[in-house]
Amino acid sequence: MKTRIAIIMTLFLAISSMAQETDSVRRLTVTDCVDLALQNNLELQNSQLEIEKAQATKNQARAEYFPTVSAQALAFDALNPFVTFGIEDIDNALVRQTLYNLYAQYGAFLGLKKEYSFVQNGVIANVMATEPLFAGGRIYHGNQLAKLGIEAAAYQTKIKEDEISLQTECLYWQIVSLQEKIATLDQLDQLLDTLSKDLSGAIEAGLAMPTDQYKVTIKQNESQLNRKKVEDGITLLKMALGQYIGMDWQTLVLTDTLGIETEPTAYFQAAHEAVAQRNESRLLDLSIEAEGLKKKMTLGEALPSLLVGGSANYHTILDNAKPNAMVFAVLQVPITDWHKTTYKLKKHDLDREMAENTRRDFEEKMELQTNQAWFNLQQSWLRITMAQTALSDAEANLKIVSDYYEAGLVALSDLLEAQTMLKHSRDELTDSRVEYRLNLVKYKQLTKM
Repeated sequence: MKTRIAIIMTLFLAISSMAQETDSVRRLTVTDCVDLALQNNLELQNSQLEIEKAQATKNQARAEYFPTVSAQALAFDALNPFVTFGIEDIDNALVRQTLYNLYAQYGAFLGLKKEYSFVQNGVIANVMATEPLFAGGRIYHGNQLAKLGIEAAAYQTKIKEDEISLQTECLYWQIVSLQEKIATLDQLDQLLDTLSKDLSGAIEAGLAMPTDQYKVTIKQNESQLNRKKVEDGITLLKMALGQYIGMDWQTLVLTDTLGIETEPTAYFQAAHEAVAQRNESRLLDLSIEAEGLKKKMTLGEALPSLLVGGSANYHTILDNAKPNAMVFAVLQVPITDWHKTTYKLKKHDLDREMAENTRRDFEEKMELQTNQAWFNLQQSWLRITMAQTALSDAEANLKIVSDYYEAGLVALSDLLEAQTMLKHSRDELTDSRVEYRLNLVKYKQLTKM
């Protein structure tokens, strides 16, 4: 009975421990990591904000189509009146004296003043609305330019997404590569441990020299140091991956392994076709189109513009003030700007020509980049096939040397060298397969596959 209870408690504790580990560990495929990077990467979030900024700029430009309405109100109370006028202000002495005589005789009876003042306090209110009927096409072309800004920001975001996806996959597969090397070190350590035990017995029986044990110990120390280097490399790469995907690196467990690769011929695409589909090419096309719109906006500055509007106002400055309203039209014709505009238009022509040259230059470079990526992919495939052959030879060689060593036909150093060759062959195959995967990801991005 006590034995059953102990077994049940042990199983319960084991299940609880597994549950806690599952809660704290995130098992991620390479696709999961790419998705998380696209969701959480701060650089990409800034790219998304650039799209929103471009949209805000477009909304601002679109507002130019609608009337502009403004209202003003002014209330004032001056220390002295702005306008003061009386008999003393008359320059003609005869008229001034005549007015003095009349004022002295009839002023008090009529309630007149010798001096009058105006505009010392009051309220002024005005409402005005204006609508541009024609502005040389600047409003329309400004809206088109703002629309291009949104498209450009979207393409730049896609380019940033490709960069982040590539970097994430690079980090992922580099970690997988180091994990594979840990497995290789485990196999080597197992071989060295077995050999060390066999040597201990052989030395006690007088069939081997203590120096042989020393040689094995040196190899075990080398393996231990290599393991430490690989583990530190995994830690650093996981830190970088965690920062990219927005997760705690200590909880990351990568589940994808190096599988069977497909020959590169299945992915081939002509370089010029691939370049035409790239976001960079479309971004360059937009830059040329933008230069054309800028030229049209400059031309619009030299064309006549027509503005209509209306206003309503009210003031209490004068005693007989009344509300008032009016409509108006403003026609503005630039006369002296044509000479200056001619040089501005020439500058835009040169800018457009430079943009076209830049596009041709980048297209040629992107074709070279695509061809280079294709050559790298083919070389990686060749490296895999050679590494596979080398690994098969190294495994066969180790078996032969092990048999010869057990038969006493070869020295221990030959056996250790064969084991080292096997480790190098396995590492080479791992490196070549990771290199192929990374080159394939790069080539797929360049060809939009």
